[in-house]
Amino acid sequence: MKKVNLPAAPVGWGGDDVTAFIDNARLNSFATYTNLRPEYTKVAEIDVVFRKLVGYLLNTKDWFAAFFLLRAHSAFLAGSHLAMSGQAAETYASLRLCLENGLYGLYLSQHPGSRETWLRRHDSDQAKQRVRSEFTIRNLFDSLRGLDTKEAAVAEQLYERCIDYGAHPNERALTVSLKQETGQDTVEFRVVYLTDDSVIFRACLKTAAQVVRSNPTLHQTARSRCSLAAGECARSPHQGTLYR
Repeated sequence: MKKVNLPAAPVGWGGDDVTAFIDNARLNSFATYTNLRPEYTKVAEIDVVFRKLVGYLLNTKDWFAAFFLLRAHSAFLAGSHLAMSGQAAETYASLRLCLENGLYGLYLSQHPGSRETWLRRHDSDQAKQRVRSEFTIRNLFDSLRGLDTKEAAVAEQLYERCIDYGAHPNERALTVSLKQETGQDTVEFRVVYLTDDSVIFRACLKTAAQVVRSNPTLHQTARSRCSLAAGECARSPHQGTLYR
């Protein structure tokens, strides 16, 4: 990806709450890049792996699963962006999407006959119900479990973490961003949109790395497309230490 030379902001940018929020998020990203460089470096190294594997997809036999690898990469980038900006709950929602794209890609690779079912989801109410009945999260994890029970266990833990901290509106997703200020006669609660807590920044970036480390479609593509002995993949998910 080529370096982007940012133009000057358009007239009026920053004069409303939405663009001001975007600017503050970007400033947080600069601070994360500077102050949490080891955590950021892990994320950047994993992105290199993703891009190498995407480059190997030309004329792949498993072309349908490849779509989900690309969507998983996009969700990973979104999650990484949100993590660096300090939008914690939203980070976990994107990382869940990254995991789910990997699970769908793996399942459809193992069950090519189900592609038609998936593609025809919107043909009718009956077609939508068939998709809902087949593509349950249990079935998706069972597909992964059939290949690697340990990786499935790790992926399930990460999936639950994402749900707990933002992919669903659960207790931890709220309380991790909740601040309480008690006055003499009042109690004020605030929900933080952009965190300034370095522990939360680190947790989000670490989870981003772990989610990709456990992404089923990424693993499958690496197994089928990378010749590690020939050094085609300088740093694959099966080589070196990322986050465990």
